[in-house]
Order: sequence, then C-alpha cells, then structure tokens
Amino acid sequence: MQVGFELYQKQTMKLSLTPELQQSIKILQYSTHELIGFLNRQAYENPVLEISFKDPLASLSESSIRTPKINSLKRSSKSKSFNGDNDYNPINNYSINTETLESHLLEQVSLLSSLKAIERRILQFLIGNLNEYGFLELDTNWTASHFSVSVEEIEKMIQVLQSLDPIGVGAKDLADCLLIQLREHEDRNELAVKIVKKHLTDLAEKRYRKIAALYKSTIQEVQEASDFIRTLNPRPVSHFSNDLTHYIIPDVYVEKDKEGFLITVNDSCTPKLSINPYYKNHVAMNSVNPAKDYIKGHINDAQLLLKGLEQRQMTLYKVAATIVDEQQGFFMKGITGLKPMTLKDISEKLQVHESTISRATSNKYIQTPHGLFKLRNFFTRGVNRANSQATESTTTIKEKIKVLIADEDKIKPFSDQKLCQIFENEGMKISRRTIAKYREDLGIPGSSKRRRF
Repeated sequence: MQVGFELYQKQTMKLSLTPELQQSIKILQYSTHELIGFLNRQAYENPVLEISFKDPLASLSESSIRTPKINSLKRSSKSKSFNGDNDYNPINNYSINTETLESHLLEQVSLLSSLKAIERRILQFLIGNLNEYGFLELDTNWTASHFSVSVEEIEKMIQVLQSLDPIGVGAKDLADCLLIQLREHEDRNELAVKIVKKHLTDLAEKRYRKIAALYKSTIQEVQEASDFIRTLNPRPVSHFSNDLTHYIIPDVYVEKDKEGFLITVNDSCTPKLSINPYYKNHVAMNSVNPAKDYIKGHINDAQLLLKGLEQRQMTLYKVAATIVDEQQGFFMKGITGLKPMTLKDISEKLQVHESTISRATSNKYIQTPHGLFKLRNFFTRGVNRANSQATESTTTIKEKIKVLIADEDKIKPFSDQKLCQIFENEGMKISRRTIAKYREDLGIPGSSKRRRF
C-alpha cells in the first residue's frame, strides 16, 4: 500500500446557496417588526444606503402592492383606506401614558436633594433589582462590596427605598412588606405586628385560639388584629405594569368589496431604502480612485438588499392571494368555512418549495373581515366525511364543538360520547378521545363540571 500525497480531479454535485439567496431567505422569514430592525442595521453598516421613514399619519392606502380582485384576476389600480376613512390615524390606537414601577420610584428619588451621588447610584441599583412583586431579594454584603461601601450604608439606602411610595416596596418578603405598612400606619396594632412576625401561617389557618393563648389575649382581640392585617396590601405594586403593550402589525390586509377581495401587502410601517446618488456618480466619474472598489462593493450589497425586499413583497403577496383563493369559504363565512389545507397545497399551486411557503407564513399576520389571524392558522388538518371525499378542518370542528356546548342544556350538558354521536349523524366519524382533546384545547371542562344544579 502506497502512502503519500497526490493531486487529482473529482467531479461532484452539491447544493450551494449564494449570498444573494441566503439574504433573500432571511428577509422572507422576517416579520414586519423584525424586518424594521434588520433594515436599520443594514443602513447603519452600509454608507451608500439612505433610509427614510414614512409619515406615521399616512393612510394605509400607501402600500406599494395593491392586488387584483380574486374573482377577476386583474391588477387593480384602485387605492383606498383600509377602513374607508381617509382621516384614519393608526397612531391614535397606541397607548403612550404607561408608568412603570421603576419610573415611579426613580422620579421620587430625583426629588431627594439631600442624597449624595453614590447614594443615588445605590438607590437606582436597588430599584433595578426589585422583582415583579416589588420585593428586594438582594444580598447586602455583595452589594456593599460592589459599591465599595459598608453594609450599614446599603441598609440605610434600603430604608430610604422602603419609605417611598407605594408603602411596602423594597421589602424582603411578604411578612416584611406587611410590617413596613404596619409601621407607617397611624393606628399601630402591636398584636398585629407580633402575628405578622411569627404567625402568618396560623393566621391563614385561622388558629385564633392558639395565638390568643400565646399572647394572653382574647379571641376577639385576635380577630380584630386579623381584620386589621387584612386591610393591608400584600401586593402594593400590583397596579404598576413593567410590560408595555405589544401591538401586532398585520403583514397583509384583506378587504371585501363588490367585485371580490382586495389584498394589500403592508409596507406602511417599514422604512424606505435607496442608494445615495452621490456614490453612484462618484464610481462612474472616478475610474482610478482607490475608494472606487470599496464604494462599488457597498453599492452591489445595497442593490441585492433592495432586490431581496422586492422579492419578499411579491412572494408574500402571491402566498396571501393563493390562500385567499383557496379559503374563500373562510373569508365569506368565517371560521366555519375554513377547509383543510397544507403547505404542500400552496407550494404546488405556486410551483415553489414548501420551505418557501413556510418562511413566507412564519410569524406573519393577516387582517381579515373576520379579525386578525396568523397566516399559519389557515393550514389545518382535516377529517374525512363518511361516504364522501369531502373533508372538514379541525378548526371548523372545534368551532362547532364550541357552538354546541354554548347552546346545550346546562342541566343535562352534552357528554363527549353524545358529541361524537352528533358529529357522526353529520357524516363525520370522530373518536371520543379526539372530542375530549379538542374540548381541552378550547379550555372547556367536561360535562360533569359544566352541569348547573
């Protein structure tokens, strides 16, 4: 056997994704929100790209793709506002006055003029480490070491935090939270303080005799202390929200009119990208400039990005239009008209790979005459009807179960077996276990728990 190096040619076939194709795939699977972030990053990294944001007060009718009527299959140049109101302002739907616990506390700290700079930093750190209940689960020794101060200084700042509104914030736990409120209360109840310190469990179990015997009090005094404790707030920060409301931006709008359905791919929220003409002229006029290759490379990248965005819009439009064409029963009647459909059905219609359909519908939303839905919601499995090639989607079956249970006799509600019989009478053979699973998916309890006595 000869061991050594040798040079030879070998012909093989393999799939290779070009940078252009990789970028197109990435852009296609982005949701509108993700696409905005991606375009901002690209404009920051590429000096030849210019980014401009559309007027947020503009009507949704400014979308670049106005689609054909599904029934006529002809491109329409007709453009109008989504809800027919030219004064429609999407900004009015956003809530802007949301105060969080952190902002509420920091505003109070800013009014404490006697604090030193290090004390303000410690307080800001403590506020940033409060949990969802407003409790401070922080090791004072570690915090003191972190700021190079004494433990006493940290404890002093914790006391300042606990003096802020709402009373009870910055406590170690529930008992500490109640004790802080008791200390600040005008009518201090010493028995209530003792109960909170050592007997919260006994209080929850209503062991009044045990507490009365320990502190040589009457049961009535323990009851009064218990009633006093119940006036305190165990969750003083519950009315603050640390999570802002997240709004869903529809990627596609579907409107119904006299001629059929009008589909709009929404680009009203995405920024507009263009190539700075100065750099184009610079490349054309300066043939020997050393920066020419650098600028030309960025111009090529920008052109590929613009082409990828255009392909995304067209692909999303074609997929949405095909879905509307296939699911006209849904768009006419609602969920009860939804029929079984798979990614393969759409891919065969458009003659593209299933993965392209999957990416085009991933994390995308469509605004329909019947509400806002994920594009993926239109892909459902089906149940065959008896003695027929017709199928019924699982979503439609769940909706029928919901309607049947809503209209049932609450004294004698339908059992899962009875629901099976109802569907069997309609030509659909569904097992009792499947009915139970669909009912659980809908969050509907069994017949025994639905019975009204």
